[in-house]
Amino acid sequence: MNNNAPVRASGGGRKPKTTSQHKSSLTRINPPEELVGEYAKKLWKQQSKVLIDRGTFEIEDAPLLQAYCNAFQRMLDADIEINQQGLTVLTGDGSTKMNPVINAHSKYAQQFSRFGSLLGLDPLTRLRMLGAGSGEGGGEEGNEFDEF
Repeated sequence: MNNNAPVRASGGGRKPKTTSQHKSSLTRINPPEELVGEYAKKLWKQQSKVLIDRGTFEIEDAPLLQAYCNAFQRMLDADIEINQQGLTVLTGDGSTKMNPVINAHSKYAQQFSRFGSLLGLDPLTRLRMLGAGSGEGGGEEGNEFDEF
């Protein structure tokens, strides 16, 4: 066996750059009436533009974006209630317990995160979708592992 031969890790090597650029068939989509508040509508306008400009949004994605925006609105509404009522509430017997709105807030935050991930609106998923390493730098910079 030749001890001077380089050893390659399985699956090693630079990831290919994605050259095909998908263009969304949409140029704009109005917020649906089913959005539950003003923040949900603002978020819809902002994120639908981002997704359309990115070329990753189609009409069949609208219900998912709607759920994302409504989860955000409900999470904010829960924040307001928690700020007004406090972290604990009184029970019928005079003791205190954790405010049940905290559980609702947690549920909406999880939904918001999950729907955002499915749409590619979080940093990690965006890197996966757009291809890590094909960033805006444009250079052919390598790293110390490229030779392997």
